[in-house]
Amino acid sequence: MEEARELKRQLLTHCRTQTAQRISGITDSLAKIEEARNGETKSSAGDKFETGRAMMQMEEAKLKGQLEEALKVRQVLDQINPENTGERIAAGSLVSTNRGNYFLAVGLGKVRLANRVFFCTSLESPIGQQLHGKQIGEAFTFNELEFLVQGMV
Repeated sequence: MEEARELKRQLLTHCRTQTAQRISGITDSLAKIEEARNGETKSSAGDKFETGRAMMQMEEAKLKGQLEEALKVRQVLDQINPENTGERIAAGSLVSTNRGNYFLAVGLGKVRLANRVFFCTSLESPIGQQLHGKQIGEAFTFNELEFLVQGMV
């Protein structure tokens, strides 16, 4: 049981690190756009200047949307207490099934840790919705495959 809790803490740390790196990358890109926009001067080729400026604005808007999403992900992760356990699968649960191990936090995909594979997924994902609220021993069908909840922390 303690090994499973340690895995859960490590998975949460991994998710937080990945999210922090994503936020940092987006923030850096936004700073570069700001720097480029401030350094660009209007030339005699006015149309070229306006087109470049419009493209920067579009890229900036896209990055701001990505930053907003990444900040929401961080907020979800901040609400997860790795020490919490319960009878039913919920946010922050580490679940083993006959078809793989799932960490219900945020959708980061496949993670290798301690020579095992875990799927980091959110409660809003299709598999997360199927797992949510289940208990050890319960089964469900997903994508025409039978899943059995074998363990949970």
